[in-house]
Amino acid sequence: MVDVLVATVAFVVVLAVLLVGLVLVTVAPVYAALQMAETRGFSTFRWALVSAAAVLVGLGAAYVLRGHDVPKLLPLLPLVLTWTGSLLLWLLDASQTRLGGRAGLHE
Repeated sequence: MVDVLVATVAFVVVLAVLLVGLVLVTVAPVYAALQMAETRGFSTFRWALVSAAAVLVGLGAAYVLRGHDVPKLLPLLPLVLTWTGSLLLWLLDASQTRLGGRAGLHE
């Protein structure tokens, strides 16, 4: 009976860690980009689109590398690409509205 309890707890812990990792490479970059765009007065739609595209490219590159004969940690490297949108926005300041876009009255 104890082994079933240990296996259940281990399964839940592994699943929780995997879900946190998935949130860190999908939801968190888009949320961070939206928050930074809003505080700088940039177009939130533009930066949500850029960040979502970066997430898709990063996950796609990780998936493609997963199927090839590469070292074990190399497929994890493209997951850094998922934060590209937020990183680009972090490099801009509020006065660079030409690159960042302006938030409309509806935003």
